[in-house]
Order: sequence, then structure tokens, then C-alpha cells
Amino acid sequence: LITMHPQLEELIDVCLNHDISHIILAGGLPGAPAIKRAKDGGAKVVCFAPTLALAKRLTRQGADALVIEGAEAGGHIGPVATSILAQEILPHIEDVPVFIAGGIGRGDAVLAYLEMGASGCQLGTLFVCATESIAHENFKKAFIRASARDAVPSVQLDPQFPVIPVRALQNDATREFQQTQRGVIDAFDRGEVDQTEAQLKIENYWAGALRRAVVDGDVETGSLMAGQSVGMVKEEKPVAEIISGLIREAVDALTAREQASG
Repeated sequence: LITMHPQLEELIDVCLNHDISHIILAGGLPGAPAIKRAKDGGAKVVCFAPTLALAKRLTRQGADALVIEGAEAGGHIGPVATSILAQEILPHIEDVPVFIAGGIGRGDAVLAYLEMGASGCQLGTLFVCATESIAHENFKKAFIRASARDAVPSVQLDPQFPVIPVRALQNDATREFQQTQRGVIDAFDRGEVDQTEAQLKIENYWAGALRRAVVDGDVETGSLMAGQSVGMVKEEKPVAEIISGLIREAVDALTAREQASG
């Protein structure tokens, strides 16, 4: 669930009414009441923790598990790399499971984070082109063609009008977004719109853009949210095959290490 959603409490109730066992709170810092509401209803609560201080706070407030997501991830991102967040947070959180996310595309990388103390890893981009994925064929083709360097964060032109960075594949929409920001900023400077109206015009640019890309297949005006691991997506394959490949890569890494150590 998106924590910033104005009807978060109602959405939590919907989950509880349908006996959802785990509720993930992301897209903002959840308050203690939201965590308590979900837990009192019998659900386990998983929260995203972008800093060590917030990780400690969320565990005190009752979070059952945490996700650390770095800047390499697709979609809305923070400024710090996954590897740095893992080093900052993992040694200090022992009471709840901690999962690592962002830029993970191989089993040996999963192994490395497990050895650092993570309970598991969350992978998204790698599974977009799974046979079972409902993503439009055009969306999947864009992923298969892309490299890591094609997945870039959105650009903020003026600090007066903050833009939460979103990592996505470049297309007509990402280029037009900069022009839209410039037009809105110019209108504000001319006194044609106030700051609130200008901010809303910028924020509303991406309304419905992810659905246009994923569901409708519009890969030019839609949002192609993708992590930097997109360069490791080479073909469409079943989920079971993707998972078995991750396991094989992890086992191969362990085997190579054992052989090297004699």
C-alpha cells in the first residue's frame, strides 16, 4: 500500500477484510497508527526503511520486517545505493528480518547480501518478462532491448518544484517531462500560476503513465519503470526458470569459492 494515499486506513481495512496475511507499506513513512491498525487486524507489516534511524523507528513501532531499497531500483527511488544502505543498516537491525532490493539481477549478488545478514532479497525488474507476467508484449520487448544505462532517474529542473526521482527507461515521455517542467516554471515566473498549481501540473504529468505502458503497451508516452538490472533481462522465460537460474548462480559462486580455498 502507498503510505501517502489519503485513504490508507480504509485500504488497510480492505486488506484485513480479505484476510491478507502480509501488508507492505511503501511510498512514504508510515505512522505508528497505520502499523498498529494492520497488526491489530492480524496482518504482518513490512515497511521500507531508507535510513538506519528510520529502520530503528519502524521496528520500535512494530514493523515485522523491513525492506532496504537502493537507488538502482526501478520506480520511485532515494539517493543512496543498495550496497551502501546494506552496509549502513544490516549490522544494526537484529530484531526483525531485513530484505534487500534494488539492482539485483544475479544469484551471486543475492548470496552476497545473505552473507551480509539479509534475510532475503526482493527482485522486481528481473521478473517483468516472466512468461506469467501480465505486462504488455511491447513493455517486455522494451526491457529485453534495454541496457542498465537506459534506466535513468527523472530530472528535477527547479528545487522550488520538487520531483521525487523515478527510475525508468528513457522514451518520449521522459524527454517531454523536462519540457513540461520548463513550461510550468516559466508560467510561474510570469505570474500565470501560483506555486501550488504549478506543483500539481508537474506531479499530474505522470498520472496513469505506468498503466499506459504496462497494460496498454504504449511504450512512448507511458512510464517504463525499470531498475538498472534491466540489462540482465535477455528473454521471456517462466518464473520457475528465473528462480532456478538465480539458485544455480548462487551455488556456482559458493562452489568456486570452496575450490579456490582448497
